[in-house]
Amino acid sequence: MTTATFSKPVPNRWFQAILALIVMLFISPYEYTFALFESPIAKAHHWSLPSVALTFTIYVLVASFFMIPSGFWSDRWQPRWFTTVAGAVTGLGWILSARAATLPELYLAYGLGSLGPGYIYANSVNNALKWFPEARRRGTAVGLIDMGFGAGSALFIPFLAGIIKSSPLGYERAFTEMGIAMIVVIVVVGQFLRYPERGQLPQDVSSINTPQKSQRVANAAQDMAPQQVLATWQFWLAWIGMALITASGLMITAHIVDIAKTDVLVAGAATGVLAATLSRIPNGVMRWVSGFVSDYIGRELSMFLAFVICGIALFLMATVHNGTAFIVLAMVAMGMWGPLFTLFPALVSDYFGRQHSGINYGMMYTAKGIGGVFAGIIAAALFVSTHSWGTDFHLAALFAIVSGLIALVLRRPGAKAAVTRHKGEQSTAS
Repeated sequence: MTTATFSKPVPNRWFQAILALIVMLFISPYEYTFALFESPIAKAHHWSLPSVALTFTIYVLVASFFMIPSGFWSDRWQPRWFTTVAGAVTGLGWILSARAATLPELYLAYGLGSLGPGYIYANSVNNALKWFPEARRRGTAVGLIDMGFGAGSALFIPFLAGIIKSSPLGYERAFTEMGIAMIVVIVVVGQFLRYPERGQLPQDVSSINTPQKSQRVANAAQDMAPQQVLATWQFWLAWIGMALITASGLMITAHIVDIAKTDVLVAGAATGVLAATLSRIPNGVMRWVSGFVSDYIGRELSMFLAFVICGIALFLMATVHNGTAFIVLAMVAMGMWGPLFTLFPALVSDYFGRQHSGINYGMMYTAKGIGGVFAGIIAAALFVSTHSWGTDFHLAALFAIVSGLIALVLRRPGAKAAVTRHKGEQSTAS
């Protein structure tokens, strides 16, 4: 553990948060619009749905596991040039996906492009963890930035859906135009991103001079290196919880348009597109709301409430046959699922400190890769074998509820020892 000294006040940390929100917005189509492309690609090339769905699984695996080196880099170097390269890679992945004539070419193009979102997501979340060291603002800041990733795609879904629908190969044009937009915006915004230098603290934090300062700026006393983090049971239990909850929501994310077209949920593709669009709004907004709320009631209780409600909504989605009910339940489920991407990084920083927050959360984020295996190819294969999405919904609901229950077991490393020590000090003093 290290002791940090804070000096050199740095202003404008909210400006940095807004920049991070913008780049998150422009990587969100990789995850949250794939459902629009799935069937058109399969139909255009006469490929099976599970084989195309494997593309989504590859994206989740690549982006998730690339978070580890990305977190390592973002803990040590400024993000400007890394973000510039990542923006180019992100857009190029979609441009090349438009030209993929075989499944291996599609997997390679989308997979290589996924390296960009992997770095940018790590950098953007780390932006909040480094600029907002106070526990009472950490969740709010992470939620604000992550809102761009969760809700941002709502701006693009109608635009991309219209292009895809315009012709049998409309998906190629959608990939290309969005890819170009990704490159331009991310590269430009990336030139202004920066982290505070080591030893620096934002002006509105460094000016605090109260007895509670050490509690509000809770970093140095609990900074843990990655190898120390991996030795805690809290990390592994939280990792399991994150794998389960990501699997549940990613199943909807990857297939929501196709789900709406089946006779299980008598709705149609238009309802699926509308559900995909509208569900992204609570998905993003609740990331900010949950972060704000968790700053006061705790990450663990916030996780329990959100994930259990998500699971209940998913159970109900397996039984409805009405388009309006499907859309409403999708909004509830995704609204309660999105907070995981605010609550887990805030929890990692709460538990393990700020100095290695990038790589520590990168290790935690690999759980999303495991969740993506279920959400992509396994979920599609279950549908093909059962001709129903019911089994997928029930499994996803179970995963979400179990994840919520796991959150109730979690506690900060050393919390029990700290309470015992405090009681002993009180006893000695008396």
